[in-house]
Amino acid sequence: MRNRMLLWRRNSLKKRLILYFMVIIVIMSALNVYPYYTISVLMSRMSSTFELNVELNQLNNTLEQLNHAYENYLETKHSKNLDDYYRYSHDLGVQANAIQIDDSSMDNVLVMKDIRNMISNYLNETDAAVSARRARMVEAYIFHYEESVKIRQYIVEYIQKLNNTMFFQNTDRYNSIRKSIQLVQTLNIGVISSMFVLTIVLILWFTYRITKPIFELSKAADEITHGNFNVPKVLVTSNDEIGIMAEAFNRMTASIREYINEINEKVGLERRLQEKEMENLTIKANLREAELHALQAQINPHFLFNTLNAGAQLAMMEGADRACSFMENAAELFRYNMRNLDKPVTIGDEIRNVENYMHLLNERFADKIEFMMDREESILNLKIPCMILQPIVENAFIHGISDMEDQGRISLSARESDGYAVISIKDNGKGMSTEKAREIMSGIKVEETETGNQHGGHTNGIGLNNVQSRLKIFYSTEAILKIYSELGQGTEVVLHIPMEAGTQF
Repeated sequence: MRNRMLLWRRNSLKKRLILYFMVIIVIMSALNVYPYYTISVLMSRMSSTFELNVELNQLNNTLEQLNHAYENYLETKHSKNLDDYYRYSHDLGVQANAIQIDDSSMDNVLVMKDIRNMISNYLNETDAAVSARRARMVEAYIFHYEESVKIRQYIVEYIQKLNNTMFFQNTDRYNSIRKSIQLVQTLNIGVISSMFVLTIVLILWFTYRITKPIFELSKAADEITHGNFNVPKVLVTSNDEIGIMAEAFNRMTASIREYINEINEKVGLERRLQEKEMENLTIKANLREAELHALQAQINPHFLFNTLNAGAQLAMMEGADRACSFMENAAELFRYNMRNLDKPVTIGDEIRNVENYMHLLNERFADKIEFMMDREESILNLKIPCMILQPIVENAFIHGISDMEDQGRISLSARESDGYAVISIKDNGKGMSTEKAREIMSGIKVEETETGNQHGGHTNGIGLNNVQSRLKIFYSTEAILKIYSELGQGTEVVLHIPMEAGTQF
């Protein structure tokens, strides 16, 4: 069974042939079903044409039977006649309510409504007459009997009127249906003729689809037998046996061409391999040299950090507390700078790094700078990228207050506000224009601190453009860093750190 299933799946040409014949059989079956269906629909419409006349005649017959049982009871007061009266009364009401008139003729609808109302009144009068007869109330019995006779005559007249109207209308409808049947017969002949032509076209198309790939394959095989191995690929889109054979044929011709080209290009390939080996050796040498430089660059800061620590211990032993504090802060600053920039730190670590940096500046420039700080403990453990605050403070010193004759002032504020840790670094320096601030925010122009120290101060080579880029990547948002500045009014850089993002790292 499994082998048969695999054979069926693989033998798709057989499936296509079966599918083509099944399509033709379905089309021919549809040609027979469609006329039968249309004629059945028209016959159903024709049979429903005179149903209303039959219902009206039944209603009239029930009315006559009711009147006969009604009058016999009034004459004889026999219980069987009374039972027949009640049974026919119920049947008359049910039949009257069951008759439905098409809304296309409002006159017929109104007439049928009048008939129902009169039947209701007629049954009320007959019931009253029967009750009076049973109670031997002669005057009431005669009065209700005469009223019932008048109403019955009106009912009979209205039924006959409606029956005649519906008969003429149904006759017109019958003629219309008969014409429709003739039209359907004509259309069926046209459909059968069209489907016959379509079947012929489908047979020709299916035959062409099957034989065309075989013709292309035989033509290409004939070219190869004459020594032409550069024949184009035989394109067969089908996934049957012919497609598999064409794909194998294309692989065979490609293998022959590759074998011939391989012999002709063997010498050139060997030369290119030798050149590639030389390039690989050169790349490996460059990588070793780069690794050596990187190792040397790492050794120098470590050596300087260890040297500063040794100097601080020596100054402490000799009682030079100020020199000891200076070297300890410098060593701490170097140690912090040796961190990997891709690893996050806390806001508290960043603020301590700024304090170390400001201590060095004040020692170097003889307390020319006033540094003020205000921080809240609740945000000190939030994570931020490394080396964010110190480059901003360094920018404030170099570009803001380094050239001032009066005392410069830098303030750092770190507070929590509306789900954000808001960090503000503000100076009273010379400020900058709106265009300059826009350049820094857009990252179009690289700041001077990124190319070197042109003001004689310490620089770490990290500018605001670098800080802003790392903040955007770290928090995946644009609205982190903002600059507020005017010429002569100082500069304020504000960071808005999301509290939720700061606790996820």
